[in-house]
Amino acid sequence: MSDNDKPLPQSSGSENVAVAQEPGKPEEPPKPSPSVPALTTLPRVKPSQPVVTLVETALKGALTRLQAADPEVRKGQPEGIHHLRTAMRRLRSELQTLEDLLDHDWCTHLEEELKWLSRMLGDVRDVDILSQRLRTAITECSEAHNEQTDVACPDHTDRLEGLFDDFQRRHAVNSTALREAMEGERYAKLIKAIEESVKRPALSETTCQPCRKVLPTLAAGTWRRLKKKARDLKLDDPDTAFHEVRKRAKRARYSAELIAPALGRRTRKQARRFIRLSTRIQDVLGEHQDAIVAAGELERYLAERSDDRALSLVTHTLLEGQRRAMRRSREKFFDIWRKLDRKKTLRWIKPRQKTHL
Repeated sequence: MSDNDKPLPQSSGSENVAVAQEPGKPEEPPKPSPSVPALTTLPRVKPSQPVVTLVETALKGALTRLQAADPEVRKGQPEGIHHLRTAMRRLRSELQTLEDLLDHDWCTHLEEELKWLSRMLGDVRDVDILSQRLRTAITECSEAHNEQTDVACPDHTDRLEGLFDDFQRRHAVNSTALREAMEGERYAKLIKAIEESVKRPALSETTCQPCRKVLPTLAAGTWRRLKKKARDLKLDDPDTAFHEVRKRAKRARYSAELIAPALGRRTRKQARRFIRLSTRIQDVLGEHQDAIVAAGELERYLAERSDDRALSLVTHTLLEGQRRAMRRSREKFFDIWRKLDRKKTLRWIKPRQKTHL
């Protein structure tokens, strides 16, 4: 499910990571969480500095985000899970971008550990997003029905009560697993490994060269991998093809946010449009993926109760809504892609960069 850098709607589910909601007790609204410190709070890397400086800055930024989100997650705050998950994804993307500059074994091991924790965070967060999405879809369906007829629409939530109960059970189980993981030795070792890498990063010899010489090639590589898949994409291609483009767009966006500032003011300014459009692609295809997952859950639930005619009518209405959302997301993607895949948007990606301090 999609979970980008912006805050997402919260589930009305009664479980969280720290404490389960007591039966019959009204759920308290989540307290505002502090902003996660951004990488821009760290010293800016200059084009003339060795690329090791950028690696160290990236690791420091990642550690700052992880440390800021950790207590939020332990308190059971949904936004904390969102922040920590995003921090993990960003660091994984940055490691992939910088992998040629890092020790291969160290990088591979760290990425596997980040993937492990990201998956556990996703198991909790995705149920929240899925539940909220379907509740919103039910509300919109009811409102549309009421606008078209004088007969009030029945509460579809009652028909899908079993599905939402299942979401709550999954959320509780996954929350417990996440809490135990974060209290365990494996998580402690992961954080310690990142802390040690900030002090002594495992680097290759290439990192002694200046940013202006090394980074343009890395930026061009992430763009090349994205365009290879996106330019061949067709409206009716399989869902997996769109999901792959989304992952590559996310990596291209994170790479641009990491690399462009270290290539000088002009390059940083030129890259803004690229970052904005690649973020929009990430969001639009995240909506596409969310609709796919929601539709899959509805189909699974209906298959288990195929003889319930009223449920079938409700579910098929909701399914049609999710399929329309998929189609809209695909159409929006191509509109945004045409703007991204243009010379003026890609001007910042060059074989060599001049220094603009």
